[in-house]
This record gives sequence, C-alpha cells and structure tokens, in this order.
Amino acid sequence: MTLKIMTAYLNLIRFKIKKLNSQLFRLYFILLGLNLKKGGHLGRIICDWPNKLFIGKDCEIGDNVVFWLKTPFVKSNYIKIGNNVFVGNNCNFNCNSYIEIGNDCLIAAHVKFADINHGIDLSSKINEQEISIDPIIIGNDVWIGLGSSVLKGVVINDGAIIAAGAVVNKTVPPNEIWGGVPAKKIGERK
Repeated sequence: MTLKIMTAYLNLIRFKIKKLNSQLFRLYFILLGLNLKKGGHLGRIICDWPNKLFIGKDCEIGDNVVFWLKTPFVKSNYIKIGNNVFVGNNCNFNCNSYIEIGNDCLIAAHVKFADINHGIDLSSKINEQEISIDPIIIGNDVWIGLGSSVLKGVVINDGAIIAAGAVVNKTVPPNEIWGGVPAKKIGERK
C-alpha cells in the first residue's frame, strides 16, 4: 500500500469518526432538551440550558458557540434561531431576555450578542447597580460580519448587512449596510 492510499484511508477514517462524534454530541444535547430541527450541523457548543435554545432546520452551528441564559426558569428567557442559519465558530449569545434570529442569516465567527447593560451611576459600585435588558431581534436574510457586537434593544431588519467589527447599538433598517464603532449606515444593498 502506498503512502498516498494510506493517507486517503486515514483521512476517510478521521472523517467518519468526526461525523459519528458530531452525531453523538447532537444526540446528547437533544436528550438534555435542545429543540433542534432536522438537517444541518451542530458543532461543539456550550449551553447550560439547552431546553431554552431553539434551532431551526438545516442550520450550521460552529464550534465553541456559547449560548448563555441568565434566568433559565423565566419563560421569556430564550434563544431562537430560524431555518437555514449559519453561525460561525466562537460566537457568544449573552441572553438575559430573549434573542431571536430569523431565517437564512449568516453570522460570521466571533460575533457577540448581549441584551444587557450595566448601570454607570457614580453613587454606587457598578456591580451593585441595576441592569437594563432589552431583547435582540435579527430579521431574515441578514449577514453579520466577523467580530461584530450586537447590543441590547437592537433590531436588525430583513436584508441588512453588518460590516466586520461593527458595534451595533441601534435599529438597522431593511437592506442597509452598517459598519463602524458605533455602527452607522455606510451603504445600501442594490
């Protein structure tokens, strides 16, 4: 057997093991209550409360995606991802109320969602102050670029694009392209 053939066999075995491992990981989270539709791929996610996570059909969820829920015993604290959504590696969903992602969205690696903000009043320590929360809603056919941050109360409407590294702190109208820190309109889809 030549080295080339042996390498091909080893790669095939590695692929089969990886696929089996992925199926076992998927089954593990389903048994814990993850609401996962058929198709797609579920990477090695981190989620303490999978029963509060809803993932639509044919989604591709990358490795090291963190789904963190602050108040899992409150009905209104959940994360919902629509159908045919791509979520890149190392994304972070910091959810205190709810986060909803529409259908056919692309979320690049290292994107952060945080529906919370801390108080900054000088009269007391920051970690002792009231927090404010407001849900995040992402429409359909949205593309969020590498390393972006989406903050509390933001609605990104259908067809919008968020440039890499943007910090989105206000609502984005349909089909507009936003970028920068803080994000602002830089173009439109045509």
